[in-house]
Amino acid sequence: MRILAIALVPSLTLLVVGVSAAGYLVADENRAENWAAQNQQAIPMAREVLESVQSERQLTLAVLAGDESAVPGLGSARTRVDKALKGLVTGTAELVEMDTSSNPENFLRLTEHMKQVRTASDAGQLPAPDAYAFYNQLLDLITSGTAHTERTAPDTEIGIGIADGLRLFLVVEAMSRSVALANMLAVANGPTSIPFEEFAHQVGYYRTETANLTAALGPTVQERLRSLQASTAWQQVAAMESALSQRNTASASGNGKSAPAPLPLSTQEWHNAAAEVSRGLTDIWLAQSKDVQQLAEDRAAAATARTLWAGGGVTAVSLVAFLIALVLANRVIRRLKRLRRETLTIADERLPDMMRRLGAGEIIDPADELPDLDYGHDEIGQVAKAFEHAHAAAVAGAVNEARTREGVKAVFLNIAHRSQVVVHRQLEILDQAEDRQEDPVLLDTLFKLDHLATRQRRNAENLIILGGGRPGRQWRNPVPLIDIMRSAIGETLDYARVRVARLPETYVVGAVVADLIHLLAELVDNATSFSPPQSRVEVSGNVVGKGVVAEISDQGMGMPPDEVDRVNEMLSNPPDFGVAALSANSRLGLFVVAQLAARHGISVRLSESDYGGIRAIALIPSALLATDTPSLTTASEHIESARRRRPVTFIDSVSNGESESAVLTTLPRLAPDPRPRTIEQPPTSESQ
Repeated sequence: MRILAIALVPSLTLLVVGVSAAGYLVADENRAENWAAQNQQAIPMAREVLESVQSERQLTLAVLAGDESAVPGLGSARTRVDKALKGLVTGTAELVEMDTSSNPENFLRLTEHMKQVRTASDAGQLPAPDAYAFYNQLLDLITSGTAHTERTAPDTEIGIGIADGLRLFLVVEAMSRSVALANMLAVANGPTSIPFEEFAHQVGYYRTETANLTAALGPTVQERLRSLQASTAWQQVAAMESALSQRNTASASGNGKSAPAPLPLSTQEWHNAAAEVSRGLTDIWLAQSKDVQQLAEDRAAAATARTLWAGGGVTAVSLVAFLIALVLANRVIRRLKRLRRETLTIADERLPDMMRRLGAGEIIDPADELPDLDYGHDEIGQVAKAFEHAHAAAVAGAVNEARTREGVKAVFLNIAHRSQVVVHRQLEILDQAEDRQEDPVLLDTLFKLDHLATRQRRNAENLIILGGGRPGRQWRNPVPLIDIMRSAIGETLDYARVRVARLPETYVVGAVVADLIHLLAELVDNATSFSPPQSRVEVSGNVVGKGVVAEISDQGMGMPPDEVDRVNEMLSNPPDFGVAALSANSRLGLFVVAQLAARHGISVRLSESDYGGIRAIALIPSALLATDTPSLTTASEHIESARRRRPVTFIDSVSNGESESAVLTTLPRLAPDPRPRTIEQPPTSESQ
């Protein structure tokens, strides 16, 4: 899953980023296209607002100047303004929503203030400069809106086109203001409350800016401006403006007492000419604005198409990359799963089988055990080669260890056999000394030495057993269980503390006698070693369905339950003998018991005794018992001389049913088969 995640996360990220980027670009281009379309729709409404407000401003200033003929047209002009403003607000609502940075509050505030201006104007309480300023501010909102549109233009060229359109709008507005001021001057026939300089400024601005735009704008606009400047209406307006300027100059020079110079045009002619010039400039401004907005629409549509293609390409590339990553990741995962499966097969099947064959003594060639993990030459193939190398090293190490262990075991057994030969000779010398000795004190000392030598012989046999060999003692004929138990107790230092109850009259086959004596001797020795010196060790036996049970109970401190469970597990499944096992567990005798029990199928387990100590239960299976009672042979074949006997207490029941009494008897050491030994012979003196 991690490999799949590593492969798919970048691909999914690329896919998401690609789709998101494409969606964002498409949405952005759609906004630009909608922006251009909304501005295109707003142009006619802006023209209507411009012309209606200019008309109301001109009529309002004329009425304030005393022209009563303008009063009838003022009402219709106001109605036209209200309708135009309402249409502009409704038509630009979507444009305002698209541009969250726009602020229509100023426009709404001025439209609310318009009622007060009109009321004051009708009452004659509104100064002409205030009315002039109010209408100028109302139309300045179009100027600020155009400037804001310029700042939000999608590209530079469109922004420049909007800026040029704004300059044309300012020309149109300056010309309209000059006409309104000229009308006041003509009606007043002299100075007005609005300074003449404002009129001169507006006239100078729109004439100069018209000349500049004629030289700066495109050929189409240039041609239309030149045609307008060459028209009769333009010339008439210019003549009227010059006449008004001369009249104001004459008035300012002190000639005001004389009659003012006549104007070159009648009022109606002048109004018609001014209206024609104003319409011409407005048409040029609207044409310029429409061309710019159409350019914005065309570019937005083209950009949207390009973005769709680019977005589709990015999405397709991202999807292909995702699919390729998915395929490659699944291929890598399949190879890794196969490598894991083959590696586990090696670890769980081939290596254990090889170790089993090594344990059985089979000769292993490490080259034959080398696995074939062919995964190519990439990183996975290199990992497979590393597994092969690690397996080869493990096999070589196991083979070398097995060879070393076999060598150590051979040396181990050789030393044990040498020690066994020495002990046998020592016991023979002690036998001879005991036979010739009559002094009880010295005889007791020889018995103690004999016991120590017997214990040393058992230790040597322990080493042979742990090394995988067999002790040299053997018996040809079946031996009674009572004699086996006596011999086992006789190999214990504290044999005097052992109490033996009645044992069943059964015989054990001769091939098992030596190992059974050793096994029981270890259990009795543990019972005497791990119990108080003054306490007794109880030995009993009984015939059961599966064979014969021998029980050995002590009165010691016992063992913790978890330790009892661990030892019983070891007795049931003896581990491989090794230094690590011995160093971790000092109970070497129980380890030997486990080996002997596993060799002959004897079941040995520990439990808590009635006295709080440990009870060892050894179940000798029926397969190890003699079916026929053997004929008694001479005592020399089974029992050594009486000098080798030691006192031991047996518990026997009195026939009259009274309480049990202790009867002293002796412990014989069983004599081994005098025939030549054929199993695990100790080395002779010549080989030492």
